[in-house]
Amino acid sequence: MSSIRKERKLLIETLKNSGVLDDAALVKIEEEQKKSGDSLGFILLRLGFITEEKLKGFMEKFLNIPSANLDNYVIDGKVVKMISENIAKKYHLIALLKVRDNLTVAMADPLDSFVIDNLKESTGCKIKPLVAKLSDIDAAIEKYYNLEPEIEKTPEELAMDELVKLTANITGSKLSGKNIESFSTEEGSAPIIKLVNLIITNGISEKSSDIHIEPDEKVVRVRYRVDGMLTEVMTLAKELENSIISRVKVMSNLDISEKRVPQDGRVGINSAGKEYDLRVSTFPTIHGEKAVLRILDKSNKLIKMESLGFSEDVMKKFDKVIHKPNGIVLVTGPTGSGKSTTLYSAIDRINSLDKNIVTIEDPVEYKIPVVNQSQVNIKAGFTFASGLRSILRQDPDIILVGEIRDYETAETAIRAALTGHLVLSTLHTNDAASAVTRLIDMGVEPFLVASSVICMMAQRLVRLICPHCKEEYTVKPKIISKIGALVGRELPENTRLYRGKGCKHCKYTGYKGRHAIDEILIPDERIRELIVYKSPASTIKREARKLGMRTLREDGLLKVLSGMTTIEEVMRVTAMDEN
Repeated sequence: MSSIRKERKLLIETLKNSGVLDDAALVKIEEEQKKSGDSLGFILLRLGFITEEKLKGFMEKFLNIPSANLDNYVIDGKVVKMISENIAKKYHLIALLKVRDNLTVAMADPLDSFVIDNLKESTGCKIKPLVAKLSDIDAAIEKYYNLEPEIEKTPEELAMDELVKLTANITGSKLSGKNIESFSTEEGSAPIIKLVNLIITNGISEKSSDIHIEPDEKVVRVRYRVDGMLTEVMTLAKELENSIISRVKVMSNLDISEKRVPQDGRVGINSAGKEYDLRVSTFPTIHGEKAVLRILDKSNKLIKMESLGFSEDVMKKFDKVIHKPNGIVLVTGPTGSGKSTTLYSAIDRINSLDKNIVTIEDPVEYKIPVVNQSQVNIKAGFTFASGLRSILRQDPDIILVGEIRDYETAETAIRAALTGHLVLSTLHTNDAASAVTRLIDMGVEPFLVASSVICMMAQRLVRLICPHCKEEYTVKPKIISKIGALVGRELPENTRLYRGKGCKHCKYTGYKGRHAIDEILIPDERIRELIVYKSPASTIKREARKLGMRTLREDGLLKVLSGMTTIEEVMRVTAMDEN
């Protein structure tokens, strides 16, 4: 427990540096600790030096102790009673979740090593402490220790119980019975239907891009991806698993009897007067079927290229290549890196009545006037490859292909580029130079790649510092020196950077919204020669850097210096892409 002692010391230092405690307060705390034997957290609260919310925030931010919002938990009564009521009340803690031999416990003071050691011994589990507000824990203790034993309930009855609890717990959101019913066409709206609709509607109101419904050993976990980060929002009874997944399958027209293989589907819904497209994917795991629902807002306005966050030089280069009459422009990156949004913005920028622009997408995310957009339909045999061949008979000037996935699509796209068409598409690669090797690995001849590809741009999305809690801070001179060396600029030692303190607007993450960071590679004759001779991506990247190409990390660090994001965020996003 030496790490906990270090954390206690760090908490005291942090509170002192923040002006919460002074020397007199520290003396008073020490005297109270000797007298009562209580832990640091309880003494701070009892003496009124700090509020529950602030104490929770300090532990989470400065000690990296995860926090628990008990409103989002539906707790198994059997797990709660692994810890006696006397201990729970005395030390203000409650068991939340047991996975194998790991017991997650919400504690008002997770730095109390004595209590954690005792819990470990009494439960026979490894203890994973989370910090929560003392008042929330006490309310949960009253709620769960006083529950009467329940008779066995059907999934429908359990769903209604869960729905009542969740509806009571989700406060301040834009949820209502009317919202939930707005896309429910089922007669009577059974509890399971309401529960699934609640999960989806809440995900939409939280502006999440994906909803994960995940079976665990004892519970069903629901997580939302917001600004690229997954956050657990609720846990549900394991008995509801089959009913929830079946409801999702019915909505997306999937086979509810097939549980052994993955399935993909989609469903259009209307919530609060807006249309959404849900792309649904199910996947069998050892604990049951997992479902992921990607949320696409059909009413989203097209984002202009100027609003994507491009650096000025990247913007100029990219704008120049998309106005060329022919060639292939590739935007690369992992799923969720904003590739499609960038291509839509490019199409919008070059769109005009004197051009025939045709797209094949999966799915159509934005509707653009004048552009002829089509959607892949694999069941009907309408794939990227077959659709692209048909598009070439439609007298196109510009073609957008949602993704190049195979040799047939790649080869047809390259032939189109070589016969006078501008082709825009995406690839899944880690950096710009790897787009070349990916096409060659698919079976495309190197000389065809060299002749047709006019631009490769790798992209990632970094979270922006929340404008409501943005603050300046000073970093060590050696870090500033290293950043300066990477961006090719000498920086003053007193250069100040920015970060988010965490507030209600950003849900105490310090981040709100995202922008792109990019590296753009436009081949010259030397790079085309390297492509023809099948040179590795590292050699092509090295040559491109000689021509002035800035890497993803370097572009991100420039945005750090401009106060848009943080060093930690750029390093998180580019960790696997830089040598």
